[in-house]
Amino acid sequence: MYFLVSAGLLAIDLARHPSGAAVADATDRVLALTPADLAALRDPAPRELRARVLAACAGAPRMSTLLDGVVGGLAQGVPSADAGRTAVGALTQTLVGGLPDLLDLLGREAPLNRAHRDAMQVALDAVTAAWAGREADLTDLAQLRAPWARGVSPIPPALPETSYSSPLRSLLDEVSRRTPEQWQRVTLAHRSSRGGLRWSATMHRACQAAYDGSRLVEVARAQLAAARALRLSGASTGPDVHALGMAVTAAVQGICTADLLDTSALMRAWDAGS
Repeated sequence: MYFLVSAGLLAIDLARHPSGAAVADATDRVLALTPADLAALRDPAPRELRARVLAACAGAPRMSTLLDGVVGGLAQGVPSADAGRTAVGALTQTLVGGLPDLLDLLGREAPLNRAHRDAMQVALDAVTAAWAGREADLTDLAQLRAPWARGVSPIPPALPETSYSSPLRSLLDEVSRRTPEQWQRVTLAHRSSRGGLRWSATMHRACQAAYDGSRLVEVARAQLAAARALRLSGASTGPDVHALGMAVTAAVQGICTADLLDTSALMRAWDAGS
């Protein structure tokens, strides 16, 4: 469900996740692990402790399950207007992926796909603990996270200096300062630009450009920074958070690949709020 090449999807989900900022931090730190960091990660928590925390996360709704219900409901006939609005609201609030998808992503990508099994498990446990938030027992969470805290600093390093660092920092800073009126303009502009899958097609081209330009990790870390900024802003608690997440992640993707292709269409909704 989650792929490094399309990290914007993960960022949109984390912008709506109750512990999204913490998950973004943990994921960002994993992507930035060095060989020396990996060598310091050892002695993962007991399996039974991990199982308890994972069980506490297992009941979260998934988009695939919700879509099955929507399809089943449509098979019974066209829903009423109220039922339709309820379904749309649920769809926009439900995460596309889940914790297993994120753990799969990190396990198959560098640096964890080259790490010792114990180091990989310690890193994945840190992400699991962040995702669980307060859904699991706090003592279990502390013990699950302990090998990670002993091995490395959990604070993600600064984003790398690139040709697009300055406009990216400006965008991330502005996420926390925009007014409700500015966000409303972003929402309206985003909705008007989605017809005919134009947004999706343009985002796909920008993701492909990041892949071809060998900057997947750079862009993924930028998207995680956007998720963190959105989650910590007032915009993350409103009904339009899904649309705003799409607009912000599109702008981040556009900034990070503007030297590779024309990304003006991805910037349009974000610029509408200026």
